Amino acid sequence: MYIKLSVIVPAYNEEKTIISILERLVSIKEVKEILVVDDASTDKTATKVKSFAHKKVKLLTHSKNKGKGKAIQTGL
Repeated sequence: MYIKLSVIVPAYNEEKTIISILERLVSIKEVKEILVVDDASTDKTATKVKSFAHKKVKLLTHSKNKGKGKAIQTGL
């Protein structure tokens, strides 16, 4: 038996790094789900997450930037 984790990833304008972060997270067997909260990015962060298409990854979005704390609350 192993621990199953849910990971919340607050993201704001992370199009350059989000794929490498997701690749690392999906490779960890203890990670059950990855909740990416796009906090109204003005770049292609949400598009990159959608294109990643892995069953562990779920995308949540804010229509207006609310900050890291609210992104974590949304993920919870």
